[in-house]
Amino acid sequence: MEAELDLLRLHYQDAVHVETGGLHWFRVGPLHTPDGWSPDDIHAAFSVTQGYPGAAPYGFYVPVALTLNGKPPSEHPAPHQPPFEGQWRFLSWDAVGWKPTADIGSGSNLWAWVRSFTHRLREGQ
Repeated sequence: MEAELDLLRLHYQDAVHVETGGLHWFRVGPLHTPDGWSPDDIHAAFSVTQGYPGAAPYGFYVPVALTLNGKPPSEHPAPHQPPFEGQWRFLSWDAVGWKPTADIGSGSNLWAWVRSFTHRLREGQ
């Protein structure tokens, strides 16, 4: 997890990692949102289980204030709320093509996972 956090911090200087309740939580940002979303920049949160990297991450959290064309995105019941300040909404999203290796530089990693969040937002509601 330390190597993953270091990689995230190369791109998001204020990336935060917290381990609690058997989950590794991360908060990253700011992330620029696609057209139609407001605000333009947000922080996002996500968790990975103790089975990571074999167990791919699933879904991520956005601030409840995030809207698309003035409306909140579709949301799903979340198994956990992030241990970070603020109120969060869970968005479903799969780590498509997840192929972890012993070297995070040559396989799937959390930085690639975070970059994929924009693809989910481009899908809209």
